[in-house]
Amino acid sequence: MSGRGWIGRDSQELRRICLRSRLIESRKDSSKPMFDRSSRRYRPMVLALVLLTGPGCASMRRNAPSPDLRPCDEGFAATADGWMLGMRHIRPANPDPGKLPVVLCHGLGLNGTFWTITDDHLPSQLAAKGYEVFIVDMRGSGASHRVGLPGKINKVLRQTPIREVGARDWTVDDEAKYDVPAILEYVRQETGSERINWIGHSLGGMLMFPFLEFSPQANRISNFVDMGGVAMVVDTPDIRDMRRADKGLRVLSLGLSTGRLGRPMMYGRLPGLEMIDRFYYTAANVDKRTVSRFYGYTLEDPGAGALKQLDPYLWTGHMLSADKSIDYASALDRITTPILMVAGEGDIMADIPSSILTFNGLGSADKSMIRFGRLDGHLADYGHCDLVWSRNAPKEVFPPVIEWLDVHQPAVASTRQSLPAPAHSTPQGR
Repeated sequence: MSGRGWIGRDSQELRRICLRSRLIESRKDSSKPMFDRSSRRYRPMVLALVLLTGPGCASMRRNAPSPDLRPCDEGFAATADGWMLGMRHIRPANPDPGKLPVVLCHGLGLNGTFWTITDDHLPSQLAAKGYEVFIVDMRGSGASHRVGLPGKINKVLRQTPIREVGARDWTVDDEAKYDVPAILEYVRQETGSERINWIGHSLGGMLMFPFLEFSPQANRISNFVDMGGVAMVVDTPDIRDMRRADKGLRVLSLGLSTGRLGRPMMYGRLPGLEMIDRFYYTAANVDKRTVSRFYGYTLEDPGAGALKQLDPYLWTGHMLSADKSIDYASALDRITTPILMVAGEGDIMADIPSSILTFNGLGSADKSMIRFGRLDGHLADYGHCDLVWSRNAPKEVFPPVIEWLDVHQPAVASTRQSLPAPAHSTPQGR
């Protein structure tokens, strides 16, 4: 679905629902910048007002001009521990009965719109190839909510800058133990398929490691595409910066919603935030409209419990369980599911050395890795979210991912003869 002209309507929606003031005049030409040179001095004042009066604005998201910008609330997957996970089902015009459904899972601190804030996005390309596509809002994000009183309280808090109750109660372990089975059951009820293809970005891929290692339902994941998710990290200056950023984020999130505080930055970011932005994306690779939508529609609270679990990961280099009793990185050899790892040469959070370490630890006999960067013949060095958001991703990243999925569908895979591993299946260090 084309996103041409959305940003103008997005801005009008936010002004109507959140600001309810005349501080920002409506633009007749949406192609012009909202703040021209003469008005830049007012930007801090406007941002401060928005931060104080309307950082929540859950209504703005629900009333977004396109389904691609709205929470996943077409249906809900019920978890065994009391969460309702928002689901969105993108149906292909010409379904291919030989292809298993695809679930797209976002990373920590984001929601399901992560996959759909750009034009010609991955879900639309998958649907065009005949795949039933399911996008999920994981716990703590988007339309997902707790059942009972906590959910009712949080529904109110989502309109404020105050952190939701129970943010410390769930971890990455819970997502692997409860969310993934609930999603599998939802897709089975919708399609009748017991098995699926899973595409996860960042933590949406990382949480699949413990699931595939220890879940009795691991065989229901037919194929796994891991985009920017690693179970081991190499100690680098960037990782040290991430440790400091993680500490600051945990302190800030003690009482405030970091996701909703950041939402008004769809209009512009305060000085110095480039140091944080670079962990998410490479500015030269991603359109400004995409960045605006990221802050306005995709950014969420990361979840204090999950952040606490990942803190040792940044220090020890290994992904551990929340109680530190299980080293998921050391158990990668238990995984036998076919896996494609997608890595960006410009990724800071899941750099190439960390991706290679994780890849080499996987026990699957059918594993491949594709690196995206200039040295690999691509137009740019892809950052963490660039793998999905880059203006070049629809032409450079998505086609080989879909091609890998196509040849791994049961009807095709069962007819394949034993072939030599592809050239990119064993990554080479440089």
